[in-house]
Amino acid sequence: MRALLIGGLTLALAAPLASAKVSEEEAARLGTQLTPTGAEVAGNADGSIPAWSGKIIGVPPGLEFAGPATVYPDPYAREKPLFSITAQNVEQYGARLSAGQKALFQTYPKTFRMDVYPTHRDFGVTKDAAQRARHNATHTELYNGDDGVNGYTGGLPFPIPTMGAHPIWNSRLSTPSHNMEGLTDDVVVYPDGNRSLRRGVTYMKVLFSNPDIPIGADFKSLSKYSAYIWFAVEEPVRDKGSITLIHEPLDYTETPRSVWRYLPGSRRIRQAPNVGYDTPDGPGGFLTIDDTLGFNGAMDRFEWTLVGRQEMYVPFHSYRFDDPALTQDQLLTAGHANPDYMRYELRRVWVVEATLREGFRHIYGKRRFYVEEDGWHIAITENYDNRGELWKTVMINSLYLFDQKGYDIRSQMFHDLRAGVYNTTRMTNWTRPWNFSAPDPGEGFFTVDNLRKSGKR
Repeated sequence: MRALLIGGLTLALAAPLASAKVSEEEAARLGTQLTPTGAEVAGNADGSIPAWSGKIIGVPPGLEFAGPATVYPDPYAREKPLFSITAQNVEQYGARLSAGQKALFQTYPKTFRMDVYPTHRDFGVTKDAAQRARHNATHTELYNGDDGVNGYTGGLPFPIPTMGAHPIWNSRLSTPSHNMEGLTDDVVVYPDGNRSLRRGVTYMKVLFSNPDIPIGADFKSLSKYSAYIWFAVEEPVRDKGSITLIHEPLDYTETPRSVWRYLPGSRRIRQAPNVGYDTPDGPGGFLTIDDTLGFNGAMDRFEWTLVGRQEMYVPFHSYRFDDPALTQDQLLTAGHANPDYMRYELRRVWVVEATLREGFRHIYGKRRFYVEEDGWHIAITENYDNRGELWKTVMINSLYLFDQKGYDIRSQMFHDLRAGVYNTTRMTNWTRPWNFSAPDPGEGFFTVDNLRKSGKR
């Protein structure tokens, strides 16, 4: 914690001199002291975080993987935990735990547990990802406050972060897949163990992940959107047939998010106004729109502060959690997911704090994000109410996608500490695996005309 505070103080003192893009001299550290995407190459002092090797790109040697749209096998299936953190020994490990994790131990002292496994840093990055990160380091900068990026050429925008919004942008723009399709479950688990499920088909076209974008081209000149999303509900029966179409902008200041909904009861399409920020989402409305993926949406209602880098136990390499052989009773136990199927590793994370701006409204007064440095995805989020009290904590699984040669987010567990409810999203255990190499449906698929045609079927 002392190191975190010192790091945060150093960043604070340097902030007036910092720019969004770094110098050529600083960028030259990429691929030497830093990995090609900006993580520290060296391990930590006691060796509990190893040095990055990056020797594996794709499928690990000796592992059988059937290919896209199949279950990702666990390369670490035979490993045993190094140790387990429980309510009885939590103070021993407190310096490497977040406030939200500690709150889960306090709320569920008899059942919540964190099994900590060896840390692995052998997955590397492609030549294309490295080249894009190197270009962006000296060209990409924020504009329109924190809500837009200039000089961005796809891939990771800020491999060497100097501002609070940078790690959040990295998390938002580090999806390795260009076209994806999935039949996913969002499951709310209530304190008594009862569950509520929403199942739907998602098609997503992630424009900034298009490998055909020339390195050096400013993505903003190619498209004002970052992604197109199509979500069609299959369960519950009362909502079956409803479809949501989303055009996700790259800059929320210049181009507001556009959302259209087809409701089979009225057989009409309506454009939804102001879908963003703290608009309720998911079964039961326990999430906000900008909770998705750790954070999703406009950033203008918060002040973003880069606190520093810290070593923490976070969910990582979460292959076991996706096992289709598990039943809901086995995996989604009351209070929190079954600890037997969670995997935690000691990782370095960037800590970002977002504080609600004066004069703005949101149900969260403060948010804290922990962004893992190798995969650049948010691993933990903490949301505080407007009285400064911790309200919700989010645990986010991630894993390396062998076919996409990069890390991506998997299931996310949103815990409402007051209500004793949690919502686990993006699950595929009881449906079919995500297809991250799905055929390109074309931009015509993501249009209101196609929504109108699909809604009449």
